[in-house]
Amino acid sequence: MYKNRKAIKALLIFYIMILGVMVIKEPAFFSFQNAVDILLNTSTTAIAALGMLCVLLVGDIDVSVGAILAACCTVTGILAKEGLPMVVVIAGALAVGAVLGTVNGVVVTVFKLDAIVATLGLLSIYRGLLIMITKGSWINGLPANILKIGQGRWLNIPIPVYIMAAVAAVMWFILNRTEWGRNFYAVGSNSDSARLGGIHVKATRITAFVVCGVLVGLAAVIYTTRYGGIQSNTGKGWEMTLISSAVVGGASTVGGEGDVSGVFLGALLVSALGTLLVFFGIDALWEQAVQGLIIFVSVASYAVDFKKLKQRLRLGKGGAKES
Repeated sequence: MYKNRKAIKALLIFYIMILGVMVIKEPAFFSFQNAVDILLNTSTTAIAALGMLCVLLVGDIDVSVGAILAACCTVTGILAKEGLPMVVVIAGALAVGAVLGTVNGVVVTVFKLDAIVATLGLLSIYRGLLIMITKGSWINGLPANILKIGQGRWLNIPIPVYIMAAVAAVMWFILNRTEWGRNFYAVGSNSDSARLGGIHVKATRITAFVVCGVLVGLAAVIYTTRYGGIQSNTGKGWEMTLISSAVVGGASTVGGEGDVSGVFLGALLVSALGTLLVFFGIDALWEQAVQGLIIFVSVASYAVDFKKLKQRLRLGKGGAKES
């Protein structure tokens, strides 16, 4: 967990630096309303990114999450417009997420396909089917009772923020206090050792994809009820947002590293990126480029073992002096 702790410390230092600058440059940034808005914007990203964390922990990746979000949003909108109870609407979105997550997990593990290639292909399939079903039309006019999930408040705090906190608490408990969660780390760290230790590696990897699908489904319910309208290209490019949230928070792209606190901090950074750029007077069009840079730097930090690099440089200097 060394690199994960290092990533979290780096994020905290970065936050402190940014906040220090904002205190001088834009004190209005620290208003209660702005803080609440940032947490609200973070909620859907953080919830789904925790699902992506599970997939990354077992050494896989899912780039179809944007299409899964769109599918779950569509189901949420259709069921809500049919006048079905809120519980049924939410259950429907979670079920679709679970089914698509299962498909992804089975394709990757049973057919032994590369996770990026397989889920990229499935992304196109899901998008294509969704456009055929909806015929590219928007889903609008959701009933007021269902909109309370995304637009309602309690004690002046948006409901999605409470949902995000609850999901984070549950996921922390699962990953840190249950055998199920520990299996994710074991499989991602060394699948052969995990298999010898009695862990069903394929089932664990499929479960990670299912959890990801379910959490994307929950994020879709919040997304749909917050904006009240869904189009077929919803979630386009969202996979980059989730991957960057997890990776910047210390999750390794090769498995076995990452935790809930890091993912939350990463999601907070990615979600607040647009707001920060505006406050610094930088065109918001740079947001995607900056996001890509964040992913690149984060992945590079895992590829390079800085401890060994420092040791080699010291040995090199020592050897030069001796000669």
